Amino acid sequence: MVKMKLLHAAVVAALAVFPALAILSLADGSAAIEFTEGAAAAGIRAQVRCGGPEKRWIPEANGSGAAWLDYDNDGLMDLLIVNGSGMDELRRVVAGQPPAPAKNGVYLFHNLGNGKFEDVTERAGLANAYWGTGANAADYNNDGYTDILITTIGVDLLYKNNGNGTFTEVGGAAGLSRDVEWHTGSAFGDFDGDGNLDLYIASYIDIRSISLKDPAPVCPYKGIAGFCGPIGMKGGHGILYHNNGNGTFTDVTKKSGIAQAGLSHGFAAVFDDFNQDGKVDLFVANDSDPNFLFLNQGNGTFKESGMERGVAVNGDGSAQSNMGIAIGDPDNRGRLTILITTFFDDYFPLFRQDKSGFFDDQALEAGIAPATKPFLGWACGFADFDNDGQRDLWLANGHVYPQSPHYFQPFVVLRNQGGKFVPVFRYPTTPDNSYRGGCAGDFDNDGRIDVAVVPIAGQPLLLRNTTANANSWVGLLLRGTRSNRDGVGAKVELSACGRTQFETVRNGGSYLSRNDPRLHFGLGACAGPVHATIKWPSGMLQVLSEVPVNRYSTIEEPR
Repeated sequence: MVKMKLLHAAVVAALAVFPALAILSLADGSAAIEFTEGAAAAGIRAQVRCGGPEKRWIPEANGSGAAWLDYDNDGLMDLLIVNGSGMDELRRVVAGQPPAPAKNGVYLFHNLGNGKFEDVTERAGLANAYWGTGANAADYNNDGYTDILITTIGVDLLYKNNGNGTFTEVGGAAGLSRDVEWHTGSAFGDFDGDGNLDLYIASYIDIRSISLKDPAPVCPYKGIAGFCGPIGMKGGHGILYHNNGNGTFTDVTKKSGIAQAGLSHGFAAVFDDFNQDGKVDLFVANDSDPNFLFLNQGNGTFKESGMERGVAVNGDGSAQSNMGIAIGDPDNRGRLTILITTFFDDYFPLFRQDKSGFFDDQALEAGIAPATKPFLGWACGFADFDNDGQRDLWLANGHVYPQSPHYFQPFVVLRNQGGKFVPVFRYPTTPDNSYRGGCAGDFDNDGRIDVAVVPIAGQPLLLRNTTANANSWVGLLLRGTRSNRDGVGAKVELSACGRTQFETVRNGGSYLSRNDPRLHFGLGACAGPVHATIKWPSGMLQVLSEVPVNRYSTIEEPR
């Protein structure tokens, strides 16, 4: 209780000077990180929807996601955007009526390589008649082509890449549940080390437990007549699927022990080795419930250890309304850091891992607490936007109640200055939308990380990184042979000019979205030589003595 009072007092005090801090940071030339919005000019034209503008039911409030993927193996990141639906369509789906074919339920934009994209959705054979939520991509069958997963309020859609620019929906044939559920974030990871990517899909609310009939139930929020939930609504069970290696999956939720954690309102998930024992674990961010950390026991089962490891609740000891996950090693210590976005007028926790593998909320020490309290956050991530060797933090924000004066919120970047995060960029300066999903990726291969952001309604953003400096960088695309083809779970230690950085190939995180699968390292003024050590999921250790600088290199696992 004492810690909670001290933390909130410090946050309030820091907020008093937060506007001045932002102005000073933006005026500091050494901290200049800049983006230019150019979605429409690049050919990314999509009309995003998520129910009606009044947001009378909770399904209308949470938005959808996007994913960067190279579906045609041309070395350029293409963009997938998943769309929502309307309440009338949702009522029919929940009532058991097959959804009618819908146009613009999903968009696939092919990267033409000249800063332009082409809408190839119909040509590729993609469609989504459900209320789309999450966008993900991975080569689940190790055939050399990236496949697509769309989670929905309905049934999840798995699109197998045919290798010729087209996709075939195989969710049912592959063993994914055909029950109508409200699914959200997803993550691919090889939890048993057999070289095949397994799959976890988070579940938010038991959709049949919600009254979808007019008039909509009303729950007051600070004088606003808002929608109800998720508190008081029955949560869902996330599903863990084991990849059988033959193009199909088996539901192992109960067998693995995942189901013992009980119901929750799950939003985002990510696989990584959170206790550094060489086995892939699973972290799930929950809305209004304690978060889950499922530690891999090495025998096909998991132990839920969120509270024990310090990531279930924030430093105040409170469960939060958690949405998105940013995970990485922004301090270059060889240990993981987890940031989680949460509700307005609360701070985003930053869990730093100590040498023993436990986590401590250091949001205040890192400057995160005062910087994030004005926001209601969704998509997020760590990325080195200025290539100085320190990963910065990006956040997509937006309130859930249109009646709130804080409904429109900006996309923001906090620059990493030696472990302290300082606001240096926001778009737009005068917010005019409420944002949800988002994914970071270098769509023009210039070594500067860009970001695509999905609003609750309207046109998506393509924020092209225009930061101007002479810093060097390294990009790595890992290709497994004995390990899964995507190299998910591979750990990279990169050294140059006396500095060492660490990164993992991971799938999941952000919010309903998938980042560029390539690893990116900023080098600052260092021009090399660059050395890298890769520990593949198979256990193979690969040492690279001369890594090319200022380009992307494909690294294949030794056979």
